[in-house]
Order: sequence, then structure tokens, then C-alpha cells
Amino acid sequence: MGRFLETLAVAAVVVLALSCSIVDPGDREELRRRIAMLPPDTLSTWAKWNMNANAVKWLRMYKDPNDQVGKLQCRLKAGGTWSGWNDQEPTYTVADLLDCLLSGGDIPVTYTMCADLFQGVGDAAMKSKILHEQQVPGVTHVECRFVWDFRYEPEKVPSNLTNPRSITLDELIDWLISLPAPPPGFASPQLVPLLCPLGAGPGWGCPPRPTDLPGEQPTDPTGGEPGDHP
Repeated sequence: MGRFLETLAVAAVVVLALSCSIVDPGDREELRRRIAMLPPDTLSTWAKWNMNANAVKWLRMYKDPNDQVGKLQCRLKAGGTWSGWNDQEPTYTVADLLDCLLSGGDIPVTYTMCADLFQGVGDAAMKSKILHEQQVPGVTHVECRFVWDFRYEPEKVPSNLTNPRSITLDELIDWLISLPAPPPGFASPQLVPLLCPLGAGPGWGCPPRPTDLPGEQPTDPTGGEPGDHP
């Protein structure tokens, strides 16, 4: 499962296509009902995975990798007095944020969690540099904070990157279908028979989809020709 995040990033790009082309049979309504009954911890983890996938997709599709997303600011305490907050170099870019989102292995990392990770790493680095290496005499404390660029503040990005309450049951279903295999820690085998008719792949133990067979074209479940629907 170590490559799960990379696979998730690719799968996120096709979620919109899946949601447009998949029919809404009784299996989907039953999935909504069963997912809603899952333990809160499971739903919380799945929402985080979904937010992670949404953030990766949004950044890759719409943002320049070199665009600045934020910066670290630090202040020093010497003689009982704190200095002002000073900007640190280098600043953090979209590429850095993507690396953070994809760094969790089998643990979902969300958009806002990256700010905490950037701050923690900066705090440790500055304390080592200033306190341990004694580069600034008389300093007794170092404190750092991560500051978002105003364009990337959590309140200004799409809510499904940062707010788990904005993740709907249908988004969770589309996310599960888009995955090549169950996510890490998946403990809901009763959902698999309902995911297969909606398009889940062989990695779930489902029969091969038309697109998984050499030379086959996608089958439109509505009966139309491929390409007739978004």
C-alpha cells in the first residue's frame, strides 16, 4: 500500500468522469445507506483520504508548481523579550505542498495538516540552527509559524479540500470506485458486492471491467455509445 497516495492522485482525476457515466442503480442507494452506518472513525479517515485526493487534483490541474503557497516566520526571545516575526527563506511552493500531501504513505495527509508539518519542521530546524549551534548569542527560545499566501488560505480554497463535512456519501462512493484496490485498513468487505456493479476494478475482487480487457472499449451503462456522455 506504500504507493497508495500516488495511485490516489491519478484516480482523483477520473472521479468526475466516473460520476458522470455511472448509472445510479439500487446498489448505489444501498451503498449510501451502508456507508452512513459505518463507524465514525472509518468515515473520518475516508473523508481525509477524499480531501487529500481533492487537494492533489486541484493543485495539479489548476496551479503552477512554482507558485508560492506560504512561508515560515520565526521570532527569537533574548533577555526576556521577543523579537518581531521575520520571514524565512526559502518559501513553500505548490510543489512542496504536493510533496507533503503525497508523503503520508498509508496515512492520509490533508491540506491543513501540511501547514502544521511545515511549521513543525521549521521550528525544529531553527531551534537547531540558533540554539544548538549558538549562531545568535543570548537567545533562549525560538518560535516559528507557517503563514499561508492569501490565495491559498484554507478559507479561500474549495471547501472539499479542508472541511470533512463537505464530503458527501456520493463523493466517498466515487472515490472508492476510482481506486484500483481497497484503501489501507479497509474493513468493510460487505460493501464490495455493491461497488462491483458501479465500476470497481479487479483489485477489489470484481470481474474485469471492459476497459481492463485488451482491445475493449468502455461500455456505456445507459446503452449509448462511448463519448455520448460527459
